[in-house]
Amino acid sequence: MELYVVSNQPSRRTDYFIRAGESLGQTVRFLTYEQLLAIGHSPGNRVVKLEPPVHNESGLLAYTALCREYISLLEQLKTCRTAGSVTFINSPEAILHTLDKVKTKQLLSGLQVTPVLLEQVENFDELETFLTAGNHSSVFLKPRFGSGAGGVMAIRIHPRTKEWIVYTPLNCADGVVRNCKHIRRLTAREEIVRLINTVCRCDAMVEQWIPKEKTGNQYYDLRVVCHRDKVQHIVVRCSKGTITNLHLNNQARPFAALALSGEIKEKIYREAIRAVKLCGLRYGGVDILIRQGSGIPCIIEVNGQGDHIYEDIFNENNIYRNQIKEWIR
Repeated sequence: MELYVVSNQPSRRTDYFIRAGESLGQTVRFLTYEQLLAIGHSPGNRVVKLEPPVHNESGLLAYTALCREYISLLEQLKTCRTAGSVTFINSPEAILHTLDKVKTKQLLSGLQVTPVLLEQVENFDELETFLTAGNHSSVFLKPRFGSGAGGVMAIRIHPRTKEWIVYTPLNCADGVVRNCKHIRRLTAREEIVRLINTVCRCDAMVEQWIPKEKTGNQYYDLRVVCHRDKVQHIVVRCSKGTITNLHLNNQARPFAALALSGEIKEKIYREAIRAVKLCGLRYGGVDILIRQGSGIPCIIEVNGQGDHIYEDIFNENNIYRNQIKEWIR
């Protein structure tokens, strides 16, 4: 068996997966996507872990173009599996499913998820008409594809004044809408309209805003990493606002610090494991909120490459080690 980790260039993700192999006496080699496509149809017994591409693009439209390129690349990589010379730890098909937030929700039918209200919206006017007609005062506008809170806008409409209040990592500078590293609160209608119209050029969808539970004075949700039938790791992502992604200067806390009952914890484990299976994944990172005041876990998204957890890789590196152990056995 030959074990490979694949991306467009080496990164911390690929480095720590290779280190996990070394700790187990298993050689892991790095390949680019192009190198994998070149050898993927030749005879061999190859096990491949696909990692997402590395880039530093902050412009929203350019980032969306990169997401579309990655989707096209995954479609090409499916042919390696068809040829029978490559076994993917997570298949390109499953990763494609989880890159599409609407498709993910469809696959998770029967589980508690944050509801999709509108699968596609073209511009601000269409969004405003939809929200007014449906009496929706709190929603998320998101690009249908992508991850890491790129392009996300949390929208509230005041019930009396009808004023729009938006929380987002987006900022427009020099005529380019960019993702930045902190959350901004917007009330100026002109700026809100400009940003929403830009997000709508990125295959935008509308999702119901479900209030998250708090720990202390911070809202939180969970990144639950599962492998097969087991929960490997849980990170609590905390923020003073509703968008909790850790790269936005938010805080991580240990799961054990939460005062959750055994029953709620079991629901979290069960729902996360089922979500990963329904998406056709061997491993995955499931984002789960606890619905405020109810104790009900609710799945936000599933990430088919959501296993890169700093708290783990900088200590035991068990998430990557366990993925490799499965193939050594």
